[in-house]
Amino acid sequence: MKYKIFYLLLFFLISSKISLCEEVPTITVEPISFSKTIIRIPDFEGDKELSTQLTPLLRKLLNYHLFVLALKNPPLPNYPSKEYYLVGNIAKNGNEISIKAELRDTLENKVLNVYKISGSSNYPQTLIYALCDKLIESISRYKGVAFTKIVFVKRTSRGDKLYIADFSKENPRLLRTADLILFPKFSKSGNKLAYLVYEENKYFLEIYNLKNSTKEKFPLKGICSTPVWFPDEKELAITIEEGQEIALYRFNIETKELNLLIKTRGILQAGSISPEGSFLAYVYGERAGNPQIYLLDLKTLKTYKIPQKRIYNTSPRFSPQGEFLLFLSKSGGISLITLYNLKTKEQKEIKFLGGLEDPTFSPTGDYILAFGNGKDGKGIYLIHLDSSLTYLYLPGSNFIFPDWAEL
Repeated sequence: MKYKIFYLLLFFLISSKISLCEEVPTITVEPISFSKTIIRIPDFEGDKELSTQLTPLLRKLLNYHLFVLALKNPPLPNYPSKEYYLVGNIAKNGNEISIKAELRDTLENKVLNVYKISGSSNYPQTLIYALCDKLIESISRYKGVAFTKIVFVKRTSRGDKLYIADFSKENPRLLRTADLILFPKFSKSGNKLAYLVYEENKYFLEIYNLKNSTKEKFPLKGICSTPVWFPDEKELAITIEEGQEIALYRFNIETKELNLLIKTRGILQAGSISPEGSFLAYVYGERAGNPQIYLLDLKTLKTYKIPQKRIYNTSPRFSPQGEFLLFLSKSGGISLITLYNLKTKEQKEIKFLGGLEDPTFSPTGDYILAFGNGKDGKGIYLIHLDSSLTYLYLPGSNFIFPDWAEL
């Protein structure tokens, strides 16, 4: 049993009626040079120790948004250009830290915004997260992702380690160790994690409550792939191997009740549930070499195939607002990130030079994290979907299975 499940998992790691069947227009986007928004942020005045700690963190987080270039040096005098300039002051009074910052347009020589943020000195990074997200909204049409958190697995020679950390990579915490830890997924609120564990020669589902640091084990026979949360956080869509067939079930974590959704031969894997809980996106293929993307109406149990240009398609994910379905395709040595608009039925393809697996949307829907093998090496890549800008966010082939939620 262990080896059958292992090979199915390995396939997904390597790859890893709505009228939807007509021909659809496709826009293919290749990585191109992109003019970044420049913002200059010298170290803040005031408390020198806090400034040395927090101002570089602000610049780093702004740069993680990829379309922004945050620099330490102030603007050059007598050479006005279209840039932004942020000056600030940090003060500490007892257990409270306060930040006051002023955003200027250097070309028009005017103040655009003034920010006042205060909070506890126990976790001063959160003040920078809040300021970063406000700045992103001021200088672009996007929402910031600084006030978010990530989970991932670090694979080692002694087993797997499950970590959670702020998006800034600050405050990393080890949650779990085991022989294997697979497919960690946040619930909608970000307060729970569901994942698979291989320990003591068997697989089981485990749920970690981040509010009280408790774990609950569910020994479901044959469980073999990604657990997918329903929006109410009381149910999961799970994949179970049953002899020569694979089945998708709806599993209630309170009553332990299993309700069958689909059972078939071939390749079958739950991918994502729409934000309102009406549809399940899943992967199905009669053979390992031709997986395709389908939607299951969770009320009627009718299935619909999503139009796809490629033979090999995996990892369907609904965007946080539910307007897009993202999935991965392969074409030669290139991975294609496809964004399918569920209303207009238009498709946008983003080329990634290399392999990608197991994508996850940012809570804002503007970015994804995914394990990849790209031009900068192996690891978890950060990708801005509008600009196609990429960054090797966590370098290393042993960092796998990212997921993303609000902090």
